Formats: sequence, C-alpha cells, structure tokens
Amino acid sequence: MTAHRIDEGIYHPKDLEDREISRAAPSPPGRIVSLTPIASELICIFGCIDRIVGRDDHSTFPPALGEKPAVGSGVYRTISAKRVLDLDPDIVVTGRRVPQEEFEKIGSAGIPVVVIGTGCELEALISNAWNLGRMLATEKKTGELVDFLERYANLIRDRIGSLNIESRPLVYNECAFRKYMTKACTAADEGIALAGGANIAHGEDLGRLAVSEEWLIGNNPDIIISQVSSTSPATVEMLLSKRDEILSRPELKGTNAIRNGRVYISHLSIRRGPRMVGYLLYLAKWFHPELFQDIDPAAVEKDMLQKFYGLNLEGAWAYPEV
Repeated sequence: MTAHRIDEGIYHPKDLEDREISRAAPSPPGRIVSLTPIASELICIFGCIDRIVGRDDHSTFPPALGEKPAVGSGVYRTISAKRVLDLDPDIVVTGRRVPQEEFEKIGSAGIPVVVIGTGCELEALISNAWNLGRMLATEKKTGELVDFLERYANLIRDRIGSLNIESRPLVYNECAFRKYMTKACTAADEGIALAGGANIAHGEDLGRLAVSEEWLIGNNPDIIISQVSSTSPATVEMLLSKRDEILSRPELKGTNAIRNGRVYISHLSIRRGPRMVGYLLYLAKWFHPELFQDIDPAAVEKDMLQKFYGLNLEGAWAYPEV
C-alpha cells in the first residue's frame, strides 16, 4: 500500500480515511520516531522523552535529545526511511519535509504516521500541542502548557490593545542565515503584529524574500530584528557579534533603526516551539518598552524551562534584553 501526503492530521496507510489515533497505533504509542523539532520538544515537555527512539538531526532541545539516534535532516532532505524503520517505531511523527520516496517507504511498511504543522504561529503550536497530548494521553500537562502560553499572549494583546498604525514601529526582520533576506510569511507577520509592530515586508510575496539595500533604506525601519542559528552557542558574545555586524553596515547608517540603536538579536531556538512565548515577550518589550517595563522575558523563559522542561540552563537567548 502506498502512503499519501496530507497537509496535517493523522492517518494509517491501510486506512487513509481513518483519522483516529487509537485505531492507527498503540495508544499511547511506546516507541516514537520524531522527525520535526517542534514535535520532539512537545513530546519531551509531556514527560515522554523515554518513548522517543529516534529523531531528526535538528531535534536537539532539550539537550537530552542529543542522546537519541538521528536519522537525517528534514531541512536538507536527508531523512532515511531505512534508519527510521530500523528503530522499530510504533509511530512516526513528522512535518512536511521528508522526501517523498522515503515518506512512502515508511508508510508502505505499515507504520502509522502523524503529520503535524510546523509553522511558527501561536495557534499552530497550540493545535500541535493538543494533537500530540491526546496521542500521548497527557492532556493535563498539555492544558498546563497551553494555559501558560495563552496567559502571556493575552497579556501582550491586552497591553497592545488597539494601537493605531502610527503607534506601531516599522520592523525589518532579517533571516538568520542570509544578509538582506527577510520574511513576509504568515508566522513573521503574526509575531510582529501580535507584539505591536508592522512588518515592512508585509504584502510582499509570501515566504522568504531577498531584498536590496535600496529597498530596505527606502522603507526606513524603526527597528531591525534578526537571529543567530539554533546551533550557535547561546551567549551574549554570539548575539552581540551579530548585532554589531548589522549596526556597522555603512549603507544603513541613515535608517531610524541604526541611528537610534534599535537592533535586536535572538537565538533562533526560541522562535519556534513552546519557547516562542519568551520570543513574543522580547518583541513586545523591544517594540514598546514603556508598556512592558514590569515584564522580564528572561525570567519568563527561565520559569518555563524549570516548569515544563525541568531545566536550569545558563545562556543568553536575546540581546539586548532591555
């Protein structure tokens, strides 16, 4: 039987109309191969890291995931069906980046597959949390996580309120991996808008967008945000180096962002997955420091790591913290 791709949901190759996880796989499944970092992180939060028997190359947080066998990269399309199947999983959780041929091999072997959304939107994260929580029979923990996320998202919404467009700073979001590549995707727009900013790439072609220096200068952003790779050390030095590089670009010296020193850098690991709540708080405080003087995003991040990951990690996830 050939497996077929679907955008999201749960299916079994022997019954494509069956979306009930309890009929598609052991409930809860005992052996999981997770091929997307968002799923891997959520499974760990729900106390099920011991059920993960394999992961994709990028599922490295929390750090204990590094002890699990890696089966390839979804980003670089190197997922190996053979390596997945050799781990004898009860179920495979994946995003949409598994090569078609490898995807079909997994499905043809009779392994149930859960396909989750991998967008960075808060709503998508909460939907993924509930879907995986039901699969793992961890609804109580899922509810606690969702309450935590929604509490801070609502705090931001309440304080941003009905800001008019003139009160929203113009924001340029530069991709972590390439100079003068920005994002006009839904996730970037949503995060910036939720935090009270206006994405200068809004309305451009969806997805990633390579822009010219002239385009950026012409749009004159009030704020520039960027990231360092999730594989980079979470240190002030790493974040500061990226910030200094942007501040030192002579072609941008006339923009509001550079003139006023409003350039902010975050660690890419907090942009996706449950830790995005800290990222949204950083954005909100960077955009509107006067509205969030009493909020310490780093403290919220620390609280989340302790409460949901059982971790006390040292590191810098954003700079400057304000």
